[in-house]
Amino acid sequence: MDTFTHFCPEHTGMLIAIAVLTVSGLILMRKVNSNTAVNTLRILSVAVLIGEAVQDFLLVSEGGDIMDFLPLHLCNLGIFLNLLASFTKGRTQSFFAEISLVLIMPGSAGALLFPDWTYRPFWSYLPLLCFFTHSLTFFIPLAFLALRRVCVSFRHFLYSYLFLALTVPPIYLLDKKFGQNYMFLMYPPSDSPLEWIHNITGAQFYIPGLLVLVTAVLLFEYLIYEGARKVFSR
Repeated sequence: MDTFTHFCPEHTGMLIAIAVLTVSGLILMRKVNSNTAVNTLRILSVAVLIGEAVQDFLLVSEGGDIMDFLPLHLCNLGIFLNLLASFTKGRTQSFFAEISLVLIMPGSAGALLFPDWTYRPFWSYLPLLCFFTHSLTFFIPLAFLALRRVCVSFRHFLYSYLFLALTVPPIYLLDKKFGQNYMFLMYPPSDSPLEWIHNITGAQFYIPGLLVLVTAVLLFEYLIYEGARKVFSR
């Protein structure tokens, strides 16, 4: 079989394995000492960067164009946010970790649930590397939360918008100039929630529709985190 489908037996099994490893990893991170936890996050953050580099090297060695594989999707940008969070301290660490938690982590979850790398055989290097990197960009910000190294607050609600304001315009211009689709700004991946947005808004209002989706997700997350903090602070 040259392709696989969303939620086929292999994909479902991979999602179950990722869920088990994520929960186990978070429990383990809470049990080890602080220095070990931080060093582990640094190692994992570097491992994601290496995984992305290996993936791109293999794709280019197959004859692909490097312009097609730049680390400019939202989850790819999370690689650099997690590195910054892992190698900083205090408020700076919390700043980068919070953006990764509320913005990148849901994107990574969406990519794991609705991968756009289904055009390759499931057990080939590309899907396996993609599952590896996206699993870690999902896990790392949750680990910062479990270690209480990030303070999620409605006062920080604009952090993600600041990050998007700095990254989306240049990536959009690059997409337009070179015919790319980084951050899926030009069109959505098939069989994904972004395609549902496109079907509702049409091509003309697709990007505003993405902004509404991001805002809805952020509001939901911040309400959950604020509620949880009030409950556990009693």
